[in-house]
Amino acid sequence: MVFDERLSPARVSAAAAAKLPRAVLLALIVAYIVSGLFGRDPWQEDDATGFGIMWTMARDGNWLLPSVAGEPVATDGPLAFWVGGASIALFGAALGDTAAARLPTILWFFIATAALWYATLQLGRREEAQPVAFAFGGEATDRDYGRMLADVALLLLLATAGPIVALHETTSAPAAFALQCMAIYGLALGLQRPVAGAVLTGVAIGLLLLTRGAQPALCLGLAALVVTAATSRRAGRSRPIATLLGGSLLLPAAWMAAVVMVHGEAGSAYLSDWAQSGLRDFSWPTAAGIAWLARTAAWYTFPLWPLAVWALYAWRHGVTRPHIAVALLLLVAQAIGLATLRSSGADDLLHAVAPLVLLAAFGAVALRRATENVIDWFAITAYGVFAVALWAYFFAMHTGVPPKMNHSVLRLTAGYVPPLDWAQVTIAAAAAGFWIVLVAWRVRQPTGALWRGPALAATGLVILWVTFSALFLGAVDHRRSFAPLAREAAAEIARSGAGRGSCVLAHQLRPSHRAVFAFHGDIRFGSGDARDCGFALHRDLAGSLLDDNPPPGQWTPIWEGHRPGLPHEMIRLYRRSRD
Repeated sequence: MVFDERLSPARVSAAAAAKLPRAVLLALIVAYIVSGLFGRDPWQEDDATGFGIMWTMARDGNWLLPSVAGEPVATDGPLAFWVGGASIALFGAALGDTAAARLPTILWFFIATAALWYATLQLGRREEAQPVAFAFGGEATDRDYGRMLADVALLLLLATAGPIVALHETTSAPAAFALQCMAIYGLALGLQRPVAGAVLTGVAIGLLLLTRGAQPALCLGLAALVVTAATSRRAGRSRPIATLLGGSLLLPAAWMAAVVMVHGEAGSAYLSDWAQSGLRDFSWPTAAGIAWLARTAAWYTFPLWPLAVWALYAWRHGVTRPHIAVALLLLVAQAIGLATLRSSGADDLLHAVAPLVLLAAFGAVALRRATENVIDWFAITAYGVFAVALWAYFFAMHTGVPPKMNHSVLRLTAGYVPPLDWAQVTIAAAAAGFWIVLVAWRVRQPTGALWRGPALAATGLVILWVTFSALFLGAVDHRRSFAPLAREAAAEIARSGAGRGSCVLAHQLRPSHRAVFAFHGDIRFGSGDARDCGFALHRDLAGSLLDDNPPPGQWTPIWEGHRPGLPHEMIRLYRRSRD
């Protein structure tokens, strides 16, 4: 990479690089990740599947092969589920299995934020990333400038709405995001210490393969190889490259060897399914897929992408400098990976968030003062309006006034109005009060540190998330939880004269359904076609003719039900007829 000598677009004084209070940053991080994490059941689809794998590992002790209530799941790798299962085994008795399974989500988020902070710090302190030196002094030191950039990066992550749900689920996504950030930190560290950086990056990529499968690990690995080769000295280039490759392959190879040794042919068959699942994720890009990706990324990664675009323009004469080139190369690799996914969802865009955060941080420090003020007032106005709307809908839900708002919110909650929880209302009111205090502080501070605007945006989104979780989480959980349905099905089985633990055939059920019915209803599912099972649980989705037929054989329907407000997904219970 070429380190050219052009002037930096960043003009940062010592006052603009003032230190953000650590307590404020830590409070925002804790409020972001803890709100909405506890006090609810596993939700459909991936959240319930991930919890089911963790719970099955902790209950059955089969740690090598991820499965849900007896059904192997060969999509993601086992790492995130190992950690979640271990948390259930250690803390489930004291906290409950669902809460214990979510504890590692906090750990993964702290790893992600720490790695991203230190990666930005490493890049921001480099000579070629420094701001313009003033004629009479007074510019920020490299230490203060790098710390301010790192703070801005975390604040921009907290200000991005798209990833907020994925980072609060019991899936492999929080772990994958943390490991990606760890790999990025390894690449930044490798600019100064090539071998140490290659070790950290390689281990992170290997763990990512064990977490999310081949597609994201391959994209990140190829980008990491290019960065390592381009930034290492030619004479000693082979050592960090070999270290990177070895670290990436060692841990996945150890898991695969253990699977084959312990489970024999069944383990080999599982690994074959797992590898094929990873290969099936790849497909040639299509115009429709790219158009969907562009539309979804526009809202999922806002406000990161406008700042990232500005960073590329502002640093256009220094695009080969490591603090821009590393992030840009990672972003391009992830964009190619997303474009070649056979069927991508919005949460797959989480892989592009970390590189965008790096670029956005360097774009934020290159903004003009007038633009910064516009962004500040936009954040104040937008988040203020959204907060008022949340309180208005909460008031309407509990009082019926105004009637149209009451009708709208009850339609979303299937007519359910949770009892008032004054502790949660107090939390939401405290969050609103903090927002008012912050806005008043901003009005009194016409100029200030460069982290001020990102801090407003981050605090605004965190306040909205805290308010929503405090006021509406109970209503949302009522609509999305399978717990009442699973208990009804289990009670019907008991009323039919069957003992506890009777075998139930799963017909047209997804892994997430097996998870929630096994956990909430203590239903024991049979394996395979389970011809000896006396009951069958069947999922019938309206609009699809593929799942209408009952299970093969002679069956009598004895019960059916659906989640509140979701009649399109019917769950039916059958009892085997006597010949």
